[in-house]
Amino acid sequence: MSADFAAHAASPAADRPRVAPVAVSTGVRAIFGIMVVIGAITFFLERGSDPTRAYAAWLHNYWFFLSLGLGGVFFSAVHYLVGATWSVVVRRVADALSSFVPIGFLLFLVVLVGLPRLYVWSTPAAQGPEGNLIAKGGYLSPQLFSVRNLIFLAIWVLFAWLFLRRSTNQDETRDPALTRSGKLPAAFILIFAITYTLAAFDLLMSLEPTWYSTIFGVYCWAGLWQSSLAAIAVVSILLRRQGALQGIVTRAHLRDLGRFIFAFGIFWTYIAFSQLMLIWYANLPEETEWMIHRIYTGWGAIAIAVGILKWVIPFFVLMPLKWKENETVLLTVASGVLLGQWLDMYWVIYPAFSPEHAVLSWNELGIAVGFLGLFGWTVQTFLSRFPVAPQGDPDFQPSVRFHE
Repeated sequence: MSADFAAHAASPAADRPRVAPVAVSTGVRAIFGIMVVIGAITFFLERGSDPTRAYAAWLHNYWFFLSLGLGGVFFSAVHYLVGATWSVVVRRVADALSSFVPIGFLLFLVVLVGLPRLYVWSTPAAQGPEGNLIAKGGYLSPQLFSVRNLIFLAIWVLFAWLFLRRSTNQDETRDPALTRSGKLPAAFILIFAITYTLAAFDLLMSLEPTWYSTIFGVYCWAGLWQSSLAAIAVVSILLRRQGALQGIVTRAHLRDLGRFIFAFGIFWTYIAFSQLMLIWYANLPEETEWMIHRIYTGWGAIAIAVGILKWVIPFFVLMPLKWKENETVLLTVASGVLLGQWLDMYWVIYPAFSPEHAVLSWNELGIAVGFLGLFGWTVQTFLSRFPVAPQGDPDFQPSVRFHE
């Protein structure tokens, strides 16, 4: 038993903030349930009138919310790997986000059903000799696509479960070894870098299979990471206002979350500009067509909105130190980042089906409401079962007192 662990275990219970699961509100659960029903009804109605658009909306929201869940796993992995102290008090929020990953496995089955509607390479003609270019030499085939992505999801679910078990078990055992072993997090980060990039190629880039970008995987990860940090900030602030994290998540922790959202807004902008600049500079037809459809049509306005929500507002609003610590300011900016990421994925996916003009109606919004309800229900369910902060972590108290 280490000295830190012994000191923590011996400290009086009164010296430590009391942490408990969140009381489940029947009204909030009912709202989430109604949202899920709205999404399901919208999807089935749209599937009857315009199946392609229905499956496109499903893919859009599936990728967005799955990425938030994976961002929670990634946050925990980085936390364990570097032995961070400040982030202990918000790590359980990241755990709550990651609880959505197993749900994503089931939601992917709907994407497989809609494969012929979404991907031109999945048709029999594209799989023949004359369609070899579109099928990328057989790499893009329904069978290989399904197997690859089911394997990716199985790997992500396994790591999410391992991190969740490690975190929740420590609440009971208070074993410091559960958070001070870097082998599992290091393995996850390496595997995740490869699998998430390949999944982005499969699910998003192959919507227009003759287009390619070697930086696309990094672009998708940059969006995942910034939006996941924003989601952690939003949930932490809401729990703080509810009282569950009052006295645990302090202005110092909000400041650090604000710094990360600020920093990775700049990183995302750098990657987005690099991709745009290289495509413009090379001026290759198979590359420029993808960007032309997203800039010089009605989709250009969406691109501007994404840049404002994900870079301009976070950059200028979160630059002053006092605004990073301001609960209301950070909640507003983080919510804007989440909206910006949703629009970003909308901008990436939908022009493949409507390159001439932007489309957004009750169909897309209704399905998004359904996914949001399911995501909210999953996160709330997790937080109602486990303490909202990892009180068994030996660094829990130092994290609460961080920056004092």
